[in-house]
Amino acid sequence: MPTYIFKNIETEEIFEKQMRISELDDFKINNPNFSQMPTAPSFRLKGTGWYETDFKTGNKKNIAKSDNESTSPAKPDKKTKDTSVTKKEST
Repeated sequence: MPTYIFKNIETEEIFEKQMRISELDDFKINNPNFSQMPTAPSFRLKGTGWYETDFKTGNKKNIAKSDNESTSPAKPDKKTKDTSVTKKEST
């Protein structure tokens, strides 16, 4: 059940009230002297977290590209030899 923080406009008193989300509108209508205060969420994430790459294999893990990488496939360098050709062994 969420906790809401209200401020009494007349007395400047600040207080917390737990209520269902469905009850919030009725509470505001029935209590016009109370102003709801903005608050940050009051929860904390525990654990190591879940990462996008946890369940991916192979090249799928590298889905984010850095700014230095181009979107086109890499072209072979002219200075390097093509090592994909296999040599026949002579006996």
